[in-house]
Amino acid sequence: MYLHKNRLIIAVVLALCSSGLAAAEPQTSVSDTPVATAQTTPVADLTEIKIRMAEARLKLVQSERNLNALISGLEEYINAKCFAGLNKTLKYSGPPSDLTCIARMEQLLEVNPDNPAALCLRDGIDSPSCINGYKSQQVIEFYESESLLNDLPDPSLKVGLSASETERIKVQQGMLSNINSKYRQAKTDDEKAKLVKDAVGIYDQLLATACRVSSLRLRRVETSDQKPSEPPRITEARRKLLQIPPGMRADYQRQMREAAEDELSKYKGDARGKNELIQLLAVIDDPSEEEVTIEFRNLQRSRIVLPTCFRTLDQIKGFLPLFPGTSCFGQGFQTPQCVQALRAWRIEKEQEHKAEQAKLALTPGAVTPTPSSIIASF
Repeated sequence: MYLHKNRLIIAVVLALCSSGLAAAEPQTSVSDTPVATAQTTPVADLTEIKIRMAEARLKLVQSERNLNALISGLEEYINAKCFAGLNKTLKYSGPPSDLTCIARMEQLLEVNPDNPAALCLRDGIDSPSCINGYKSQQVIEFYESESLLNDLPDPSLKVGLSASETERIKVQQGMLSNINSKYRQAKTDDEKAKLVKDAVGIYDQLLATACRVSSLRLRRVETSDQKPSEPPRITEARRKLLQIPPGMRADYQRQMREAAEDELSKYKGDARGKNELIQLLAVIDDPSEEEVTIEFRNLQRSRIVLPTCFRTLDQIKGFLPLFPGTSCFGQGFQTPQCVQALRAWRIEKEQEHKAEQAKLALTPGAVTPTPSSIIASF
């Protein structure tokens, strides 16, 4: 059984590689802004491979980890490819018109009916379903934990950043520390405004590096109306029997049935335990009779980020509360939190620009400055 699984996975990998879908990881220039780098075709191509691999694994093993990987891959694809013009116009009303995007959206809703990425794509970024879907999403700092790693389908967080990226972050943090010292010593509002503008540019670059790696973790929250999950011993019995070819299974079934019947005849516990033994006997007789289908609903969503990213996000909240990078790099670019923060930032900067123009109009001989690149970037 294991040999068969390995051969199938290898065949899928070879097929994907031969199809020419593999793409190198997109490079982020220092001059790029979050809005400019949020959507790239190479990411979508690489995500297509992730989706196909997740689909293949899920066909082999129905597990929450594999389903998590599929949902994560589908969300990546939708966010990178399907929100046409959102990062420039900050508007998207849905539904999508691209046939592949429609197919991916429907596939995502099938396995995760209340998935916020799919709902935002279908109903629009300002729809109640989109806004409510992301309300409970949390940003969590990554920590070395076997249980946490077992929940994450993507091991990139454990790998972390490269040596050059780590060195770049150190330089940027040093620049920010220098700006902070100057800000405390600044005597005029104009000096402080200039330092804040410099800090925004550096924070933008810092977040683009520190928050480059993240992972989505989805966990089911049990509710009273959910179908109870299959008891572990029944799942294990089903798994063992399915590993044995049907023609060689009879002796094993007989031994397992005798043991279960003996346990049932001596059982003096509650009705729940008795029903579990009856269910076990049914599975022993026909392990393939009922296929367990996992459906993700009422999920607890967490975006796991590297410690440097988490600390930087927290630091920015105190120094630049309106800076949209906090929401966009923390919650995700195609989220209502990010879009609303970008809108507020643009309004703020437009008002500042108008005030500056009005001030210059009253100053004889003053030269009108060109628009700030920071304003343009958001």
